Amino acid sequence: MNKLQLKHRELKIISVIAASENISHAATVLGIAQANVSKYLADFESKVGLKVFDRTTRQLTLTPFGTALLPYINDMLDRNEQLNNFIADYKHEKRGRVTVYAPTGIIAYLSQHVIAKIQNIGGISLSLKTYNLERKAFYEGVEFPDDCDVLISYAHPKDETLVASFITKYAVTAFASQGYLDKHPISSPEELEQHSCILIDSMMIDDANIWRFNSAGGKEMHDYRVTGNYVCDNTQSALALARNHLGIVFAPNESVQLDIEAGALVPCFSEQHEWWLDLVAIFRKREYQPWRVQFILDEMLAEIREQLTQVLQQPPE
Repeated sequence: MNKLQLKHRELKIISVIAASENISHAATVLGIAQANVSKYLADFESKVGLKVFDRTTRQLTLTPFGTALLPYINDMLDRNEQLNNFIADYKHEKRGRVTVYAPTGIIAYLSQHVIAKIQNIGGISLSLKTYNLERKAFYEGVEFPDDCDVLISYAHPKDETLVASFITKYAVTAFASQGYLDKHPISSPEELEQHSCILIDSMMIDDANIWRFNSAGGKEMHDYRVTGNYVCDNTQSALALARNHLGIVFAPNESVQLDIEAGALVPCFSEQHEWWLDLVAIFRKREYQPWRVQFILDEMLAEIREQLTQVLQQPPE
């Protein structure tokens, strides 16, 4: 039996058709004529002697053979991409994907203030993904996603073979609108149980969150069980609810500076009841990193640290 001479372009077309279930959509994604997509598919099916797709009036669906074949096709495409990326990295070319994970607020900060400052990324595809931490990450360490290159987090990694590069310390505390506090005064964390707190879904234990504060002026930490009517899966949504007088939110000081300046939110406590956390960049050791990841990582950290330096050098008002 003669070996099949399968072309990369044929495999790519089949993969895209399978994802879109539509010849027209596949042609648009691939940037080639619809007739050519149909011809590539027909030629491939003729070459292997089996149908890959069942055709209906509205969409294409994989045949049993197509369903079994697709993982092999995608694996070959992935391996080809890895080979191209290896060659590009060896030559220090800027191409391939770099995936950065971070909590919602940090992703927003990167998008607004950092990414645009990275010059000349060439052909690198930079993927920003939201990763909100679960409660146990603060005690057991944060998991590093399989497709992650850089994780910016306020918890250290669970996997001790990973590098955690310190960026800065920052404080988390309780905020609410002045309208809420006028109706529901509060003076210390001990009173939180009497208030409507805006909860974060990933931090839920039964129907509550645990908020941690140090004693005013001291280092001793205390945990407080809080409940409320509203649950969000990210801090940005929780802040929006707090601006609308719906409760108390637990958030980083840096995330609410504009709200404080605008008078939309105010700190709940006159004394400094806070939880101080390390902000770290987590990544694999340099010897295991593609060059494109090192480039993006170095550029991001340099820009973040430059902005932090500028903030620290500003004279107090």
